[in-house]
Amino acid sequence: MGVRLSVVDEIFLWTHSGLGLPIVMQGVWRTDSAVDPRELEQLCVRVASGPLGRRVRRPRIPGARPEFVADPRHYPPSFRSDPVAADDVVEWADAAALISVDPERGPGWRIAATYDSSGGTVVSVTCSHVLADARGLIGALRDAMQHKPSPPSDHTGRSDISDALSTVGRVLRGTSRAVGGLIVSPARRAELRGFTTPAAVPRRSARERATTAILEVDRGQWDAAAASSGGTPNSLFLACVGELARAENKTAPVTLSVPMNVRTTDRNDNSVDNDHSVDNSVAMVAIPLAPSTSLAQIRRLCRDAFEAPPMSSPAGFPAELLQVVPDRLAHRLADGPGQRDALCSNIGTVDIDQFEGHRTSGLALRAVHPGASAAQLDSTSTRVSGYLSRNNATYTLSLVSFESADNQSLRTSACNTLEEFGISARPW
Repeated sequence: MGVRLSVVDEIFLWTHSGLGLPIVMQGVWRTDSAVDPRELEQLCVRVASGPLGRRVRRPRIPGARPEFVADPRHYPPSFRSDPVAADDVVEWADAAALISVDPERGPGWRIAATYDSSGGTVVSVTCSHVLADARGLIGALRDAMQHKPSPPSDHTGRSDISDALSTVGRVLRGTSRAVGGLIVSPARRAELRGFTTPAAVPRRSARERATTAILEVDRGQWDAAAASSGGTPNSLFLACVGELARAENKTAPVTLSVPMNVRTTDRNDNSVDNDHSVDNSVAMVAIPLAPSTSLAQIRRLCRDAFEAPPMSSPAGFPAELLQVVPDRLAHRLADGPGQRDALCSNIGTVDIDQFEGHRTSGLALRAVHPGASAAQLDSTSTRVSGYLSRNNATYTLSLVSFESADNQSLRTSACNTLEEFGISARPW
């Protein structure tokens, strides 16, 4: 038996099945020289034998959770023969994200590549968010590039019958306690009403896809700008994305949804180097920002939020309840509460310096939404998502907007926002 899916894993599985906004993780890696396609083929083989080499198996026993099982199959790399212009790399990466991945039938990840007009190579690695979060994806890719063995998890799980009995038992006990709490606690009843009342989602004009931008900033400049205002690199990141989220109303407060890494191996280290799993090991916290909120205040807000219990199921109900009810009902119960004006994911330090002698010249990580319909794009209250990573002396900021007219508009808006903080950026 394999490893059972967590509640977070199942939420991403629903989106893959068409319930909500589909989410795929994408790493975009650039080199300063031409990578031989045969080297990428060997990379695919190593990735397939690592922790991404798995798929989801749905149990036949009601109440049992789906599980991950090993699946070493892989697609050959998709290689574009004609070079892409250096200024069109992001547009190429957007198109590469459309390549289908399937976490249930497998494979749930793919690699595509092209040469750019400057003589380098651009590689896109897409992976269903069911299989991995951003740290997990880049950790698996790094190990495969460095020829480090990192086999799939081989934990021996319990049988479907045993898992169903255990899961349903936890849900029944937790639900009984929660119902008792509702009877005696007006505060819990109010919390449940707020959780189940649909949030108002601003309707946007129908668009075919979200827009994207990738920008690089010198690490020294970013860190100096943060320190000069009493903040940290992370609080500066949140402030920048917050400004982009209020682009249409500069006086409006915004609330940021911030993933918090809950891996036990690196709770005190913001480096991907210490990650040992690809699992979706994140919890969400909310950070409210007013236009006047300083970087020092954002730093304190983050510290308080990370020390407090993260967003969870309301009124004492067990989170596993979502795993024993039908998917559509579970999606309705889970949809909305974690959505905020913006998403800010600080992925941390990424240590991929070279691959088979080819030096890394750029590396970006982001979540994209391939194949999303206009209705699905309109279903989210999130205005912009930001993803920050660091490789050596460079920060890379990846943005996905649900409101910008096109990629160029988003790039311009992002560069202008960074300039307000004294930062000059280099757009991809």
